[in-house]
Amino acid sequence: MKNILVPTDFSDAANRAADIAIAIAEKSGAEIHFLHLQITPVPWVKLDKEKEQRFPETLKEIGHAKDALNKLVKKAENKGLKAEKFMVYDVGREEILKHIPFHHHDFVVMGSHGASGAKELFVGSNAQKVLRDASVPVLIVKEASTWPIKNVVFASNFEEDVKEPFRTVVNFADLNESNIHLLYVNVPFSFEETDRSMEKMHAFHESCPRGGTCTTNIYNSLNEERGILKFAESVEADLIALTTHGRSGFLSLMSKSITESLANHSEIPILSINLNR
Repeated sequence: MKNILVPTDFSDAANRAADIAIAIAEKSGAEIHFLHLQITPVPWVKLDKEKEQRFPETLKEIGHAKDALNKLVKKAENKGLKAEKFMVYDVGREEILKHIPFHHHDFVVMGSHGASGAKELFVGSNAQKVLRDASVPVLIVKEASTWPIKNVVFASNFEEDVKEPFRTVVNFADLNESNIHLLYVNVPFSFEETDRSMEKMHAFHESCPRGGTCTTNIYNSLNEERGILKFAESVEADLIALTTHGRSGFLSLMSKSITESLANHSEIPILSINLNR
């Protein structure tokens, strides 16, 4: 990775994401950009300085945001990294997606508070929108997320189209020589015999020459999300990695919703890689 984007609202989860992004950039030598979306009561960019004074609370919020961005940039620069900051006004979460190709980002790290109930069903979050539509790998971080990462669970159907994005998982794991646990969750409505699942996983295992270990695992569960979380807990995983837009079998038509649901409900960071990028 060469250029990491960190959208931030300066919450505890976002600040943890920034810290982890800086640590990743240190390991990979990447540049890092911090992006803040500032909402104002009026179209702010159209106001002159005199009219801005009519909104003292907004001015205070903007001042705090600029100060927080400066501190993040300084923290990154103190680690020897090249860092930039961006603050844009009165835009939606689609601005994050526009920012990615415009500034040539190849990795996104962002915090998420999770969601439940009505908020999960109707409101969604910036993290969910980016997970759903980003063309580059996205790492979703929670407030309690840890670094370095020692155990990575890669849940997949292990079909041919997943091999290329799997390299991203290997490269990410290699930053800390993390162990990779290949996982196929066998579910009732998409049952697959063990020998077939193992055959596909072994093909991935052979393409994984690395410092850490790379294990193969099959877990039987009533549904994919439950199986992934229970297996991740059993191996004390620090990260769950998945691909989205799968074409067949496990994690296929429901892959995007599974990834978003895991991002909401898992306390473990989620790494999502779009197959169609």
